Amino acid sequence: MKINLFILTLILFTLQVQAQELTLDSCQNLARKNHPLLRQAGIIDQLSELKQQNLETNSLPQFDLVAKASWQSDVTKLVLKTPGFAGPTPLSKDQYKTYVELKQRIYDGGVTKKSKEVEEADRLVSKQQNETELYKIKETVNTLYFNALIIQQQLEIVNLKRSTLAEQIKQIESAVANGVSLPNNLDQLRAENIMTDQQEIELRSSFQTINGLIEIITGQTITDKTTYKKPLQATIDLNLESNRPEFILFTLQQAKISKSEELLKNSRNPFIYAFGQGGYGRPGLNMLDNNFADFYMVGAGLSWNMWDWHKSKRERSALKLQKDLVQVNLENFNRSIQLQLKQEENNAKKISQLIGSDVQLVEIKTNILNRSASALKNGVITSADYLRDLNSSLQAKANLETHKIQFAQTSINYLTIKGNKQ
Repeated sequence: MKINLFILTLILFTLQVQAQELTLDSCQNLARKNHPLLRQAGIIDQLSELKQQNLETNSLPQFDLVAKASWQSDVTKLVLKTPGFAGPTPLSKDQYKTYVELKQRIYDGGVTKKSKEVEEADRLVSKQQNETELYKIKETVNTLYFNALIIQQQLEIVNLKRSTLAEQIKQIESAVANGVSLPNNLDQLRAENIMTDQQEIELRSSFQTINGLIEIITGQTITDKTTYKKPLQATIDLNLESNRPEFILFTLQQAKISKSEELLKNSRNPFIYAFGQGGYGRPGLNMLDNNFADFYMVGAGLSWNMWDWHKSKRERSALKLQKDLVQVNLENFNRSIQLQLKQEENNAKKISQLIGSDVQLVEIKTNILNRSASALKNGVITSADYLRDLNSSLQAKANLETHKIQFAQTSINYLTIKGNKQ
């Protein structure tokens, strides 16, 4: 029973591989999941978390261990001319001191808070930049997928031509055997059949190349049995709102600069801190005692950089210029998007008109081919005349199917440029 179940599973898996059908949406999703940039999002979060933890240490007490040994040319002296009193022992010129110093910020002007906000804004910008790079893979997938569809359609036309030629070769072989047709007509059909085989070889080589590229991008195993499903033709909605990730990126960049401006403003505020020292040395805090002694000191302080030689002013100007630069990039990107959309609109109109004429041509060329096939069978025309009409009819069908694929590609490209889901 277990063996039968294993065999059944193996058969189902084999059939699934053989009948593998890819859609544009599945290729897009696989390409995103397989892209190395996708892993950067987690790395960016981890880096930001470490930076946030470092900023949080600003509110924790800071400890420094200091040790000093010095020799000085002179020391403090107390000169007393009191009879019978020699005065304190003179200080030694070699002095030693070691102590632990503690500093605790009480008020930093909101710098730590704003620094954390700037870091969070930077994290969002980095992740969105990563997202914009990931989005670009959509355009690559679109191009490869529709090229694969066109070649797949051309292979279908080649197979149709081969089957048509095979049927005609049988009929002409019989006609030649009966003396109704010339051997030259049969040779021309056979030569065309060989040329059709060569055409298939070239198409399959191109198809394998595209399959290999899609396999690398998606990480999906693609075989000779893999087929590509034609996507539905989307409607080009001129009033559709744009949802490109680049627009979100520009907004986040502006927000980051605003947070940097707030941080710069807060950095001009005074700092209030508490401090303490505890140590051992010679002399201690009593400068008239020449013996080693322990000591300690506690207190509070204020630090305020009242004049920075216009450094903050220049930094504010630089941030203003950065904002202007982001705005210019936004306008330039929007302009580029509008140009691309206009191009796709014109392509859609052109291809739509071509499809209408293709339908008429296919009908006319098919009628001509049917009459030629009958004429060839009856020996009225040569195989060269028939092959001309056959190729012309197949080319009309190929043009129709290619234009249908191109119209679908244009509509998909329009949605991709807009940033909307296909």
